Amino acid sequence: MASVSSATFLGHGARSLLQFLRLVGQLKRVPRTGWVYRNVQRPESVSDHMYRMAVMAMVIKDDHLNKDRCVRLALVHDMAECIVGDIAPADNIPKEEKHRREEKRKT
Repeated sequence: MASVSSATFLGHGARSLLQFLRLVGQLKRVPRTGWVYRNVQRPESVSDHMYRMAVMAMVIKDDHLNKDRCVRLALVHDMAECIVGDIAPADNIPKEEKHRREEKRKT
């Protein structure tokens, strides 16, 4: 996984931080695409998924894992979906295309 500094997301100053928090807050309203494709009633949101993954990482019993890193990864692993949407494996979108969409939305 590529390392991304907080400056990439947060920019400089309180205004950029607020814009970032609003953007990430949109994940509460982005349903998980896989559940939508399967006609699941009231599918979980991307935010729900990230939170549950973080809790799972926090409570797992494995001394060989860096729990702090696992929790942080769980909390950020789907942040790009507030920009490009939840792209499911069934969509057959290559990683390069996802990255292109992310870059396009940044500008």
